[in-house]
Amino acid sequence: MSTDLDLGSEDRPQSGHAAGAGQYVVKALAHGILIVASALAVVPFAYALLTSMKPEENIFSTMGQLIPAEPTLMNYVNIWMQNPLDRWIFNSLLLAAGVVFFTLLLDSLAGYALAKGDFKGQRFVYLLVVGTLIVPPQAIVVPLYIEMSQFDLVNTYWAVMLLYIANPFGVFMMRQFFLSVPDSYLEAARMDGCSTLQIYTRIMLPMAKPALSSLAVFTFTFIWGAFLWPLIVLSDSSMYPLQVGLAGLTGQYGSQWGQLMAAAIIAALPVITAYLLAQKTFMEGIALTGSKG
Repeated sequence: MSTDLDLGSEDRPQSGHAAGAGQYVVKALAHGILIVASALAVVPFAYALLTSMKPEENIFSTMGQLIPAEPTLMNYVNIWMQNPLDRWIFNSLLLAAGVVFFTLLLDSLAGYALAKGDFKGQRFVYLLVVGTLIVPPQAIVVPLYIEMSQFDLVNTYWAVMLLYIANPFGVFMMRQFFLSVPDSYLEAARMDGCSTLQIYTRIMLPMAKPALSSLAVFTFTFIWGAFLWPLIVLSDSSMYPLQVGLAGLTGQYGSQWGQLMAAAIIAALPVITAYLLAQKTFMEGIALTGSKG
């Protein structure tokens, strides 16, 4: 009997060691995948940055040389002086700020109503909103353009913003967060005499800061990179956002690749800055909005 117990005690450390080795392999594999994925994301950006600091005449002759032998900032100076880059950046910031504001306002209201409201057809409305996510935007470009033309909004900032505000992804995201808020908070607020709007502004919105921050970063990134719809609905080059303006820099017979790389780096900086400033609340918001279905 004692012999059996001794054999069992000898097997336990071996099984624990095997489990520890298995966990180590899984962690090593996960870190390896993350390193490869990070490299795939960082290497193109680093290559564009280093290429933008090469003289235009040396870009193709030194493609195998990653670090420029004679780094220069002339590509940045030339792209800024030869093109209305400041106007394009202003247009992009204006559009992004307007869309982010209305998206946070309308999507949080809709998400609150769908999560904590009690009205007939609530489930149907939610499914209808989520169902619009499967509709490709390219399929409704022509009807949208006709609609904007009938309202005399073509070639205006509103024509660009109206397509993107109150997006269904934001409604879904805010609903998921509000579902995680216990109903006891709402009941206590109603006992204190708060109206539905007061509960939304004084309780729900302050608690939803992480989700709102995540949605703001998502929306800003998407609007900053918007290209097709602004290209279609805007005809005045002075109203072009940055992405549409940069697309016009590629010539039919040749392009200034050093300047294009410099412009790409300038275009990426606001998105990187927005993410870094909201990184903590962004990650917290992503975790919270997926906590309940």
